[in-house]
Amino acid sequence: MLFLGKKEILIIELFKEHLDAVEKTIESLEKYISKMLDKDPEKVKESYDEVHKSETEADSIRRKVESEMYQGAFLPNFRGDLLGLVENFDRIANSAESISDQIYLQKMVIPKDLHAEILKQLELSLKTFRALRKAAEQMFEDLEKAGEFVIETEKLEHEEDIFERKLIEKIYSTELSLAEKMQLRELVTHIGNLADLSEDCSDRIEIVILKRRV
Repeated sequence: MLFLGKKEILIIELFKEHLDAVEKTIESLEKYISKMLDKDPEKVKESYDEVHKSETEADSIRRKVESEMYQGAFLPNFRGDLLGLVENFDRIANSAESISDQIYLQKMVIPKDLHAEILKQLELSLKTFRALRKAAEQMFEDLEKAGEFVIETEKLEHEEDIFERKLIEKIYSTELSLAEKMQLRELVTHIGNLADLSEDCSDRIEIVILKRRV
């Protein structure tokens, strides 16, 4: 069992706030891609800015978690595992922000017949993260449930991976120029990386679960 003093409880709350901020960053990216078909450039820009705002919030909370952790909360072994997890979760938010930059700065145009499928792929990556989030939250409460959500995360990442490959195949079957195809493939690959990073985090949680069961 984990010893939970006031500092540990504070860190767990900050940890959950960080998870919320990471999820909000992915959701903001989803909103931004949805708005790309909007003819009002100001609304599109607002959605893009929201991704950055959410990622900045995630970054700020990560620093608070790390600051509190370095003051000696939890046993050293678990402390290191938790710090590693926070850093990996933050990489998911960073990746979502990078995708928004990739689209906005390259002035990328997503063809209408591919727009819905790219959004569906992003939704699969978001579902993967949400399963991961449940695993992370249960890590402090119920190891059995945490393990179940780790398995669910892996299952959803596999589903996203299959969808990603099919979507890339579809992109290369269109009449777009090679440059446009390569640009879209890169976008799809980066969206898929959100699910990959979630699976990486679930692997870390699985290790934490195994350690706590010993």
